[in-house]
Amino acid sequence: MTSQNNESREDLECKHESNETFAGIVAELGSLPEYTVLYENAVAQMFHRHKVSVKRAVERGELPPGVKMFGEQAWTVKVIREHITQRLEKAAKDTEKLNQRISKLSA
Repeated sequence: MTSQNNESREDLECKHESNETFAGIVAELGSLPEYTVLYENAVAQMFHRHKVSVKRAVERGELPPGVKMFGEQAWTVKVIREHITQRLEKAAKDTEKLNQRISKLSA
């Protein structure tokens, strides 16, 4: 491994530790206390999306529905984490079922 690669890895670790996001990594969601309340604008910034994209993600089921607080949608970090975890677990189960079906058909 070259020294340039080592420096790049160290730079990335520094960015991660300072909670900056880069290339599809949402470090803030993992580092905030679970009962932190996030308003719509904060969620949009965290995922590097527009506020309208957050609303659409809720409509598609990609994010859980929020609750109205002071006229704006809000979530706790815990609710968002759990929703994402449940979606990932369901996707893994669906993939396993599909693989089992394929195995039966190929046998």
